[in-house]
Amino acid sequence: MTKPPNQDSKSDNVSDFAEFKARLDAATPGSGAPSVSAAMRDLPTWAFPEPPLKPLTLKKPPATPVQFRLRVDLTGSQPPIWRRLTLPSNMTLDVLHAVLQTSFGWTDSHLHRFALTGDRYARQTQGILTPYDIAEGEEGVLESELRLDQLVAKKGDSLLYTYDFGDDWDHTLKIEEVLPGTDAAVRCIDGRRQGPAEDVGGIHGWERLLAVAAGTMAPDYPEEREIAFEMGLHAFVDEIGLAEINRGLERLAGAQAALISLRQQSNAGDEPSPLVVLLAGLSEQAQRHLAGYLAAAKVEEPVEVGEPEAAAATAVIRAFLEHVGDGIRLTSAGYLPPAHVKVLMRELDIDKRWQGEANREAQTYPLLILRETLTQFGLIRKYRGELRLTKRGAQLRNAPVELWHHVTARLPVESTDYGHDCALLLLLLVAAGEAGEWERTRQSLDLLTSMVGWSFGGRGRYGNESALSDASDTRRVLGWAGTGGLLPPLGMASHGLEADAARRLARAALIIWA
Repeated sequence: MTKPPNQDSKSDNVSDFAEFKARLDAATPGSGAPSVSAAMRDLPTWAFPEPPLKPLTLKKPPATPVQFRLRVDLTGSQPPIWRRLTLPSNMTLDVLHAVLQTSFGWTDSHLHRFALTGDRYARQTQGILTPYDIAEGEEGVLESELRLDQLVAKKGDSLLYTYDFGDDWDHTLKIEEVLPGTDAAVRCIDGRRQGPAEDVGGIHGWERLLAVAAGTMAPDYPEEREIAFEMGLHAFVDEIGLAEINRGLERLAGAQAALISLRQQSNAGDEPSPLVVLLAGLSEQAQRHLAGYLAAAKVEEPVEVGEPEAAAATAVIRAFLEHVGDGIRLTSAGYLPPAHVKVLMRELDIDKRWQGEANREAQTYPLLILRETLTQFGLIRKYRGELRLTKRGAQLRNAPVELWHHVTARLPVESTDYGHDCALLLLLLVAAGEAGEWERTRQSLDLLTSMVGWSFGGRGRYGNESALSDASDTRRVLGWAGTGGLLPPLGMASHGLEADAARRLARAALIIWA
């Protein structure tokens, strides 16, 4: 029998086919001949070539797109983690990928792939590929060239989506209803449980961390309880936030236009803005995520402010400037005299939030920080043992609108690279209307700072729980505008960051930076 070309029958790893057949024929039970399985192991790989993959079978999409109501379940979660979405049938899979990331709270920091329900690993049919798969030379169709209604069409049809090939977050997408209409909006209309954290060992690792944090399961190793604590799971409320998810989907819808605008600016030849510089080194997914906040902040629209609004937003600053007046003789240590501290705190801390005696500036840090901030703003200065208004401060203390614009032009307050980036991202959150309850703002900033490359391995899901503290100077200025006081009123969980006055100030500052 003719041997295959370029094969050497004496090679250790190739068997002559005739010799192999003789050995196989001699392999009878109880004989000393080689077993069939052993003989099979000797068979060269060219003897049984893999059959070619079948082309991906695509359905003919409807002439007019319809609406799909999908239920998406995270495999293995108990109780189930799921989302119910309504979306247009002609959505391409790359956009659907972004929708799923937003709906479950993923960070798009790992690989993903769509697959047919009966062929998860694309062993029979050509695969649905990402750009990464194309670069790796895999065979199939690019996800951005496929519409959802080319793969599923009727109630009960399903599709698989896997995110992170280490943790293997498997999602099953199933059509619940096909609805008439051509609404292009995407909405999450129902669901259960928050999406898991990343890099926790898959669904079983996530459920275990939750159980350890809740005290219903003993840790496997001493550090496991500390990991759960550092991730904030000791206070974890496993409830879905539909409004938050839908705001994310709205940001996603507007992200592309904002991203195009930023890229046009960077290609214009002018000095790029700090926001363009911040986004330039990020992945496309991270750029798109942050661009969504810019779209929600409407930085392309000017912020108009009238005198009443400006007066309310600058009330704390103007009160301090008015008190300084023609100058205040400082103590020998360089602080405000106790009498002045008492007067200012009575005026600025209306709800008496400060627990100290409020008679020593060095021990009344909210007032001390206010003075330091106004010094940075160029409104006051120390001169020959006195605290005085600068020329600019004297001009602006009775001009609320001009003072408001002066303040916006000096945000963020922070000067270090890390603090400046944290504060810039905080402005983005506030301007987009995403700075609400204190803990949620902390979690959002933890995520955004990790997406731009900051990681300090501290507490929080992404190790940057301290980011809000590092943006504290800018946060206080926004809080003064949002509350009209030096300290937030009792019961105000957001510290004033959700107030319209804070959002307008942040938007105006972002317009300058964008």
